[in-house]
Amino acid sequence: MYETFWDRERKQARTRCIRSFGYVDELRSESIPDPVSYYRELVSEEEKKRLAELKDSTRPRVFDEITEKNAGYFLLKSLIDELDVKEVIDILSSVQQYQFSVYDMLTQLIYARAIEPCSKSKTVSTVFPLLFDHAPISEDQLYDGLFFIGSFYEKYIELFNSQYEKLFPREIGTCFFDCTNYYFEIDIPKDDKQKGPSKENRHSPIIGQALLLDKDLVPLSMRMFPGNRSEKPYLRSVIEDMKNRCNATGRTVQVADKGLNCARNIYAAVKEANDGYIFSKSVHGRNLSKKEKLWVLLEDDSANRYTRHYDENGKLKYMIKSCTDTFRYSFKETDPDTGEIRTISFSVKEKRIVSFNPALAEKQKAEIMKEIQKASSYVTCKDITREELGDSAKYISVKNTDSNGKKIRADISLNTDKINEDMAFAGYNMIVTSETDMDPEDIYRTYHGLWKIEESFRITKSFLDARPVYVQKRETIYGHFLICYLTLFLLRILEIKCFRNAVSTYDIITFIRDFTVAKKDSGTFINLSRNRMVNEKMKKATGLMNLDALYLSEREIENLFNYTLPI
Repeated sequence: MYETFWDRERKQARTRCIRSFGYVDELRSESIPDPVSYYRELVSEEEKKRLAELKDSTRPRVFDEITEKNAGYFLLKSLIDELDVKEVIDILSSVQQYQFSVYDMLTQLIYARAIEPCSKSKTVSTVFPLLFDHAPISEDQLYDGLFFIGSFYEKYIELFNSQYEKLFPREIGTCFFDCTNYYFEIDIPKDDKQKGPSKENRHSPIIGQALLLDKDLVPLSMRMFPGNRSEKPYLRSVIEDMKNRCNATGRTVQVADKGLNCARNIYAAVKEANDGYIFSKSVHGRNLSKKEKLWVLLEDDSANRYTRHYDENGKLKYMIKSCTDTFRYSFKETDPDTGEIRTISFSVKEKRIVSFNPALAEKQKAEIMKEIQKASSYVTCKDITREELGDSAKYISVKNTDSNGKKIRADISLNTDKINEDMAFAGYNMIVTSETDMDPEDIYRTYHGLWKIEESFRITKSFLDARPVYVQKRETIYGHFLICYLTLFLLRILEIKCFRNAVSTYDIITFIRDFTVAKKDSGTFINLSRNRMVNEKMKKATGLMNLDALYLSEREIENLFNYTLPI
């Protein structure tokens, strides 16, 4: 029995014997009277079997090679190529003499965070293979690289900022600032993972993150800090650090919510740094004097007149009024030389803007009624625990002494004064600013740009799954947050600068995850995209008309990754 094979050395087809049956006379017997016919049939059966095995062995296998690839991340790759950060990253990492490229690791982690945020182990085994021409990086190498970039994460933020400013003018005359935190499911606080007030009302150790946006709402800086520290000092330190790194000598107006509004931050802005501020201020409780509260609620007269804004149906959207005056502030601070606590008092000329939003008022009143209903269900002290009460605790009064100071049985009642005050001020908001020459409407619009920083936190926590549940070392955690920050940074540039807000960050992320292809045969890919709406938006924004083509050639895929963004 012979088979034909290709001789690679001689470059020709040849035959070889793979089995010898013997001589015809010796093979003839009662069971095989005709050896030639018998073995011809046997060879025919063996040939059929061989062909079946060959066909099965050459059949593509599910786990032999990843046939599905993600092509949507070409947007991020094109932007990183434009920023041209590879050379500096290679220089920064050259001192470590790693057996892998830190640049490849960092960029692949950015792509993976946008495509499918998951554990580092799954990222290496599942997400990296989805990338075209991905560099082989092991899980151990990934953790080493994260530790390295996390040790000096500020350098990488500065590098990307520097390269960004070569492409786009950076406006830091107005900066938006806010903080958030992330919890860890660990029992004992360690390093920066400390117990503190969690945004998600968790009692686990947390780590804090401060985020700064420029006037265009593009991320400008990030700072990590222990979860048991107040976020208020980080407004000062992050802006000061930003100015030093950017060599910025001009005036910066800091925009932040009421959580960052304190006398020390106002003093730092106007007295120490010659900057400005736009903060919100609560109209409830002891934040305002009786005179100021009366002014907030005062209807139109000759001195106090609201400017009303209506929608296209003539329904009131919001109304706004302002006043300018000199206000006194004070705060306590420890003297660095003597260690004594001193009180610093100062005055600042300030414009205060009050706005009323009827939709917000309706929402807040409904929430107040819900808390009142909850508070009224408690009739004895035994029923009350602060954990169960939550926000409704402020609407409960407990009296356990009489007029002479003698202890009596605890009497529980609703705090009607607090209820009436909160109902009266529902829908009102106050903004305070050092920018006394700025139009109230401009101040109102500028302050409401803060929604973008709140959206940024939502994106990092949900779409980018930033909570570092799988990393423990401080430097590795910082490296993880650096990847999340840079991913957000790039997505915002695409949204705001490249596509001029024609597509949102949500649309860009959806497109990146949806635009996948499967290899059909040599030189051809099948487009597996399913989201028509987002695909159409990206076609219009990029000018690439083949994003919805069923078949894509290797050349077309290559052209996507060489795409030049509209900058």
